[in-house]
Amino acid sequence: MQVIRVRTHLDSETLRLPELKDLIGKDVEIVVMVQTPERTRVSSEKKDYSALAEVAGKDLIAPEAHKEIRAASMI
Repeated sequence: MQVIRVRTHLDSETLRLPELKDLIGKDVEIVVMVQTPERTRVSSEKKDYSALAEVAGKDLIAPEAHKEIRAASMI
């Protein structure tokens, strides 16, 4: 089965889809679905970002280690 996905903004009830040129004369099924934010996400599963919120704004590296890294990067 050949599948062609065309994502476009509809601005007319008349569609011109050059991507379908090779399918002219063949029996096809055309499905139209509205793209919603929930539908376009890779996963509809809710993510838990609480661990990131806990460390937001905190220094996670020792100040001395940071100095060493900066000094080494200047070489």
